[in-house]
Amino acid sequence: MYEAKPWALIGLGAVLVIGATVWSLAAGYWTVWRGLLLFAGAALAIIGGATLQLRQDYRARSKWRREMPP
Repeated sequence: MYEAKPWALIGLGAVLVIGATVWSLAAGYWTVWRGLLLFAGAALAIIGGATLQLRQDYRARSKWRREMPP
């Protein structure tokens, strides 16, 4: 579950962005709520990606420190 959370944020964000875009293109105009959905989706995807990168960086540093002799 710990590993899946950032990917879930990225996936949910992508669904919101694509859904808001398709919905607005089908309707022919943007509304404030669809714009907010698009913004929220992009924010979730960015947060998920940043979380993945931070975890990767932390694990790389942590492993290096454990392998170094004191």
